[in-house]
Amino acid sequence: MKELEVIKKFLEDRKVEEVKVYEASSLTPFCDYYVIATAGNIRQLSAYAEELYDHLYEKGFEVRQKEGDGDSGWIIIDGGEVVVQLFTEEKRKQFSLDELFERAIAKRKGA
Repeated sequence: MKELEVIKKFLEDRKVEEVKVYEASSLTPFCDYYVIATAGNIRQLSAYAEELYDHLYEKGFEVRQKEGDGDSGWIIIDGGEVVVQLFTEEKRKQFSLDELFERAIAKRKGA
């Protein structure tokens, strides 16, 4: 999937921390992939989100919505087929989305 590859490369190039990609099409009708990543601080969080939003637009991808801000500690970018959730470390632990996805995937696989 081209959109996912563009997002992964963007995050990798900027050395965004703890990038996890979850195949979500079997879990939700809203997206095929859910990407969770951690920014080092709120300034980086805001910068990554703005840059990623612009980058996707420049590459011709539709960005449906962007919610949250640096001060909240989380920002979500809905790219349609791929949703990107950026967190500060504190908020990522608080929301525990990784754990939620991992449990849902394990349950789906019958584990």
